[in-house]
Amino acid sequence: MASAPLLTLRYRVLDDVAQDLDMVIQSSPEDEWSWEGASLSEREAWLGFVQRPSSLSALTEYVPGLTGKIQVLPGVALRFSLLSQSPHTSKLEAAVDVSAPSLAWESIAKIRSALIDRSKQWEEDGIDSLFFFDLLATAQTLLGDKPDLLASQNDSNIFNNSPKSDSPSRSTDLSPIELSRAMFWSHHLIAPSKLKDFNNWCPELSLWGVLRAGYPGYLCFEGEKEAVDEMVRRVKGLQWHAIQLRVQRSWTCILEKDSAKTGTREQALLSCALAKNHSDNKSEEQDEGEKLRTGCEVIENLGEFVERLKGCGLELDEVEGVLGIKVSGGGH
Repeated sequence: MASAPLLTLRYRVLDDVAQDLDMVIQSSPEDEWSWEGASLSEREAWLGFVQRPSSLSALTEYVPGLTGKIQVLPGVALRFSLLSQSPHTSKLEAAVDVSAPSLAWESIAKIRSALIDRSKQWEEDGIDSLFFFDLLATAQTLLGDKPDLLASQNDSNIFNNSPKSDSPSRSTDLSPIELSRAMFWSHHLIAPSKLKDFNNWCPELSLWGVLRAGYPGYLCFEGEKEAVDEMVRRVKGLQWHAIQLRVQRSWTCILEKDSAKTGTREQALLSCALAKNHSDNKSEEQDEGEKLRTGCEVIENLGEFVERLKGCGLELDEVEGVLGIKVSGGGH
């Protein structure tokens, strides 16, 4: 008799199953998702279901038993299996388990425990879809935060509060400024009223903001540490049901005092990663003495958002930290 799965996911409709799998597949490098035990015709039918869930022709035969796995990190994967049943039933269940044959049992147990604990928080956090995607994010965060669970891995902690930076060799006439970057994941970011808040708050606090609107939503802010701390306080004060502060880093920016076109504070803000190619960064066009203006940039396409973060020089582990998913290529 087969052992019971780690978790049984319960979906309302087939569209929710397809959206969950599509989010996992599209957010991961192509070679990290694989269908299991499937013939060519089954793989084609399953992929068609994920991409076009409303097209139910021939799915009665193929959707039940749909099984695949996503690599979390080399040697660790999450396995998803839609339980055999008619796709027209009102009860849709899928089994999820951890596959890590090379890991010590103690490590596997910790991963499994973290996933179970996370599933118990869904109701409180208002999560009623994208279950598998959320579990993948949880596993990625755990293994990034505790690399000792992986005997063959030596990944650094994505929540390290001291990103690497080179201090200037000259120590005369220097002015230190504390900078910080905070990055949130949200189940969704759709309401115009929410976006309006950030369009107002970013200039008010002199922060660079980059947001991804949609399902899921992402909120990234960078600037002086006190201002970032205030933005974090405001975001948490909104009391959204499903939002997580996934990455927060702080560091000291040491710049030579400059009495010319830009002052030290402006130099520090312009040194922020999110300032690079920011739509509100008009520093090159400003007149001498004109105040530097920050703002909030909103991106809807997930791929463009990922490229935006990678393109401004963030380390790949930090990009993956906020996404909760491994991304391919690029980064620093």
